[in-house]
Amino acid sequence: MQRFWPRYYEKFVCTADQCPRTCCQEWKIPVDEATEERWRKLAPPQAVKPQRKALSAYIIEKEETRVIGLKKDHRCPFLTEKKLCALVSAYGDEVLSETCTDFPREVHVFSDHEEETLMPCCPAVIDIWKKEEPGFPNIPGEEENLLFLLRKEILDLLAEEKISPEEALLAAFYILLDLKGRKKPIPADVSDCFSEKTKKELLKAIRKVSLPTEDTALECNEILQDLAVNYQNEGLYGDFLDSVLELSAAISDGEWDEVLEEKWNVFLQEWKKWDGLIRKFLMNEIFSDLVAADSDLESLILRMEWIALEYAGIRQSAFLNWSLKGEGTLAYETLRDAIVVLTRMTGYEEEDIREYLENSFECPLWEWGYFALVLSRGAE
Repeated sequence: MQRFWPRYYEKFVCTADQCPRTCCQEWKIPVDEATEERWRKLAPPQAVKPQRKALSAYIIEKEETRVIGLKKDHRCPFLTEKKLCALVSAYGDEVLSETCTDFPREVHVFSDHEEETLMPCCPAVIDIWKKEEPGFPNIPGEEENLLFLLRKEILDLLAEEKISPEEALLAAFYILLDLKGRKKPIPADVSDCFSEKTKKELLKAIRKVSLPTEDTALECNEILQDLAVNYQNEGLYGDFLDSVLELSAAISDGEWDEVLEEKWNVFLQEWKKWDGLIRKFLMNEIFSDLVAADSDLESLILRMEWIALEYAGIRQSAFLNWSLKGEGTLAYETLRDAIVVLTRMTGYEEEDIREYLENSFECPLWEWGYFALVLSRGAE
């Protein structure tokens, strides 16, 4: 079976103790059966506290999954004070579970090929995008497959620098809804929808849409709070979330005024300076997550909505962090941390995404107007 990956894929190197937000803290670390069996025969390194008889004694069951039981501070028990893995130091990389070995790599298996990508919930991946172009591969036969052709056209649209990342997503979502309304869309319909003439007319109409800045800012505020509530209740990502959500709640409880309006508009100009990085992030999400082995057109629409929610949470948390720090400019580190934390918080499976959208919205399939409200930048 053929395997494909973006050009940047092979440039990844774990930064280990230099990582600004380790993957060995504040989320589930699954342990596969083969690893658990090996761990039954291995004693924990002396650096691991509290000491138990075997490595397997550190495994617990959580939400029907066998995972490493984290310490009270939500750190992996094998993570040393120097932010290194005690298991690797003692036994080498071979002792790690599949999850620890593979992260942040992920593999998507289709009927005739496999695709490998890197997840943006690792800071080192964002660092690569800051310097490198992703270089997404062309998949043989994608122009004859409706869903893969849609993905290709959306990637091409996002790559156009004269179109803002938000405009590209707005146009793509409009086209997806249009195709969903047809009886049996075929690849030729996709090509027609993404023709230069159609795109020009669509983008012209999109740029005429004017939405109140206050409505977008407050809606994104609510989205962030909703995405973060469970993590805050569990005491996760407190260094990132606590002050951000406190300011978010204050904005939600108060009235939007001219000071906030001005601050939001200044932030959006700072945000715009990072269009290149945001564009790469969104393209990676489209390539990695838009199409799955069992996808249909409706699942693509739901995935686009999830990417919009993810984007809204990232932008809103970056705005709040930027406000708290009193930064004149939006620092790269502030943006990177927002991407890493929010993508860790939104790394849901397909079934969970559908359930979330069904529970959170009157209809899981949004109207285009709401999608536009979430993504709006306000007046350019």
